[in-house]
Amino acid sequence: MIRRTTPRHIVFLSLDFYPDDQAVSQLFTDLLLAVRRDMPYVRITVLCGFPMQTAAGAGEPIPRRESLNGIEIRRCGIRVRDKSTLIRRATLYASFLLHAGWELLWLGRGSLVFGVTSPPFGAHLLWLTSWLARFPYQYMFLDIYPEALVALGRLKPNAFLTRCWMFLNHLSYRRASKLAVLGRDMIPLLQHHYEIAPGRITYIPHWSASEVECPSLFTENRLARRLGLEDKFVVQYSGNMGLLHDIDTLVRAADLLKNTPNIHFLFIGKGRRRATAERLARELDLPNITWLDFVPRERLHETLSCCRVALVSLRQGMEGVAVPSKLYGILASGRTVVAQVPHGSEIACVVEEEGCGVVVEPGDAAGLAEVLRMLASSPEQTELMGANAFEAYRATYTLEQAVTAFEELWGLRKTGLLSSAG
Repeated sequence: MIRRTTPRHIVFLSLDFYPDDQAVSQLFTDLLLAVRRDMPYVRITVLCGFPMQTAAGAGEPIPRRESLNGIEIRRCGIRVRDKSTLIRRATLYASFLLHAGWELLWLGRGSLVFGVTSPPFGAHLLWLTSWLARFPYQYMFLDIYPEALVALGRLKPNAFLTRCWMFLNHLSYRRASKLAVLGRDMIPLLQHHYEIAPGRITYIPHWSASEVECPSLFTENRLARRLGLEDKFVVQYSGNMGLLHDIDTLVRAADLLKNTPNIHFLFIGKGRRRATAERLARELDLPNITWLDFVPRERLHETLSCCRVALVSLRQGMEGVAVPSKLYGILASGRTVVAQVPHGSEIACVVEEEGCGVVVEPGDAAGLAEVLRMLASSPEQTELMGANAFEAYRATYTLEQAVTAFEELWGLRKTGLLSSAG
């Protein structure tokens, strides 16, 4: 199954790509641009969907085809305004997969297709089209489905749909020449559920969408001054507020700290959990929370550094099926991490290994509030954890290190830097 020759053409398959503001889009746009700069003789094609909205400030419609610094972008499927309903999501996914499948059937010799779990059925498409077009493919898990939906209670473990989905997964993963994961906690799940040999799974550490030379001081943060928070101990949650995240518990921790005037919460982002969390905050009449929408990417460094402590949330039972990307921007900003995530998850492992923060049990609002009180009263410890966070980023989670890892995975260079399970 594994092609030994160096590929002349890398095809990246993902619903999300430039100029979408999703984390997947930002991370892999940066990665592929860097690979292209490193190896301009390698052709790179992206099969992606249309973004939910244009880039900030752009008024022109997004074209179906364009070139981005030498990367050929082909946008597949129909334009869907948002994914707020099941019908719209199904329409978006189906049209994307059908169109992308047609494009894959016409690949030339020497192509290597690399897909990610966006949308969740991409592996099945690669399995089917690779039989017909005879191309090799690799697959990377950003999340694992249907296991994530089972953990959320959206699917029953033994339901017919679940069993069919996992059967197709087994076929798709078995045919892939390589499988890659962002989290070490994903490896035992894949081995147990799909009987994948350890040597076929490669762990590539996450990388940050925010690249900095050194962390910015909170005391010099312009956003904090504009919000009137420069004298507060700011606790920030920045990023997607989706189904995998327990934003309500963070709000309840703020409620427990509302009589601690120096601690203030800053929530930045959007997602399906935000509306209910805002409603809960209004019901509790909390004066210690500020809500902001996503800001343009060029201001990401400013927003990530607008805090003393940054929060990461992952619901109980989600270990092994998802790795929140927000952690790595926090590390790059040099901020202390408070991770309300399951023990044994990739996030918990990173925080504990690097000494860059504290892990709190999911759903424990009282425990989270107590940890934040402790950090607010221990500025030296908080600064030390922040420094450890930035050192961890520089040592392991930079874009440059990710580029090296992917170039080796794709057979473009041989450096021996990748780590495989087992």
